[in-house]
Amino acid sequence: MANSPILSGKPFSEEKTTEIAEQFFRDGFVHIPGVLTEDEVTAIRNKTDALFDDPELADRTNPNLADVRYIQMGTHAGSGEHLPFILRNTIELDPIFRDMLLREPILSLAEAIVGKDCKFCGQNVLRNLPGLSISSWHVDGSVHFPVSDEMPRHDPRLRMPVMWFTVQMALNDIESIEEGPSQYVRGSHYSGRHPNDQDNPEFEGNKPVSIFCKAGDIYLQDPQCWHRGAPNLSGKTRYILQSQYAAYWAYWRFSLCNGVPVPEDALQNASDRLLSLLGRSRPNA
Repeated sequence: MANSPILSGKPFSEEKTTEIAEQFFRDGFVHIPGVLTEDEVTAIRNKTDALFDDPELADRTNPNLADVRYIQMGTHAGSGEHLPFILRNTIELDPIFRDMLLREPILSLAEAIVGKDCKFCGQNVLRNLPGLSISSWHVDGSVHFPVSDEMPRHDPRLRMPVMWFTVQMALNDIESIEEGPSQYVRGSHYSGRHPNDQDNPEFEGNKPVSIFCKAGDIYLQDPQCWHRGAPNLSGKTRYILQSQYAAYWAYWRFSLCNGVPVPEDALQNASDRLLSLLGRSRPNA
């Protein structure tokens, strides 16, 4: 990371790393204060703003990527105006984002959770202007391990498998509910279900917990733990950098195996169903 504003950092002690990982497995999230420096936070935030303000990037697309657009728009809760919201495909855009993937103690925490030789599986920056948020309660993607109607939950003696997870990094202070903190329902990754209520989700007596944090704090998120970003009702902009890490086996199985080349003429003439199955775009479409 020579000449980078991002530091190499140092792993936590083995004992502290294990303690954090165990809390993550138990609760589905964990808040870790004071990881990034003020200079790092400022550099990432400034780079994010510069990219959001780039008119060419706003129009740029790549049909070969999971996120086709580099800037995803959001809808203002009050006015209905469409505003730039999520910066996608960040590791293509600047070395600062690639350097963040290696920043310690983040990488060693990822290894403690999804295993050694874990792999990158996504990175975004959320820039919540006032009125922008992902405020519905959800799990990321589908419920990975659903239970039947007859089952109240997964057995608490089981450690729920984690195929991938997200490291959230606060790039500004988020100190009040009006500023739109991330919220979680502790233990809900054991529910085997989608959130049970959009207004008052609850799992075995656990109600939503808000992550009030300082710029430079990080928090780890199991994608199956019920969560949301509370509405940003303040006059401040909320910045969150998200890095996602996958277990090696999951990355290999679902990414490398899906990268087998297919001749362009075959893709050109393929059915829509086959293209969808392969996760490919029709050439020159």
